Amino acid sequence: MDWEYDLSVIMPVYNGQELVGDAIESVLSQSFDSYELIIINDGSTDGSDAVIREYLPSEKIEYFVQENRGVSETTNRGIREANGEFLTVHPQDDYSVSSRFDKQMRILEDNPDVGFVYSPARFVDFDGNELSTWGGWQGEGRVAGRDLFYKLYVDGMFIASPSVVFRREHFRDEKHPWGDPDLEVVSDWEHWLDAAHQYDAYEMGEPLIEMLRDPDHEHLASRKETVLAEEKIVLQRVRERYADGSHPVRRRHYARAMSNHYMRELKYRLREEQNYGSAAKLALKAFAFNPLNRDLYYEFANTVISRAP
Repeated sequence: MDWEYDLSVIMPVYNGQELVGDAIESVLSQSFDSYELIIINDGSTDGSDAVIREYLPSEKIEYFVQENRGVSETTNRGIREANGEFLTVHPQDDYSVSSRFDKQMRILEDNPDVGFVYSPARFVDFDGNELSTWGGWQGEGRVAGRDLFYKLYVDGMFIASPSVVFRREHFRDEKHPWGDPDLEVVSDWEHWLDAAHQYDAYEMGEPLIEMLRDPDHEHLASRKETVLAEEKIVLQRVRERYADGSHPVRRRHYARAMSNHYMRELKYRLREEQNYGSAAKLALKAFAFNPLNRDLYYEFANTVISRAP
């Protein structure tokens, strides 16, 4: 099939008037030219619409306005509207370096059996100061889909989703190509698990996107309860989906994944809530699923030391 564009950039927007202009400009300033930017205003109640319309003279932009449906369903719609062979989901508050698309598209064109390419991300504050770098696993180079699938499933999310450019062939559901619209936060994790079950990937060593993090800015830490609840849904669903897959999810994979999930919740209860009773119950669950989880003993030792007189 001949696509109208090489790349479709999907940008869901909800109440993003302060930052969406920078995100749009980072896309329009790309050195790569064969792309479209699909912006979907998901029922914003602030001045996002006015900011977005400042950029509509650009022929690169397709703009849609809808009633609020949530980020996952908005992303699904963006993909359905897309006319590109490759896609990326670009949040309203992130910034892509100008060479990003050019570098990633070259990798995909040179590696036709690679399904997606990703990079680490820089966390920056409102003044552009770098706070940390996150994402990545093995460093620059090709990553076997089987290895990536098990790493993502057992150890959890480590791909900076805004950095990913991916082929569209792996979609399981034409109506919901990005994933379950009922998942508010972790639909991207399930999406990359599905992709890694079908394709190898390519990991870039240099960060190509900046993700805003600020004490007053809502991000995953402020939605941790939702993340924890949705993680369990995905772990169970992926286990059932791929019980007999080419990369089968066996009982041992599920047990290690659930143990690590409870460890993530344990750390949250300890560090954010200082809830030692809840943490103790979670430790027992992590132990029951995987008594050999070294992270459990490491966390126990640190807790004992920190509470020692």
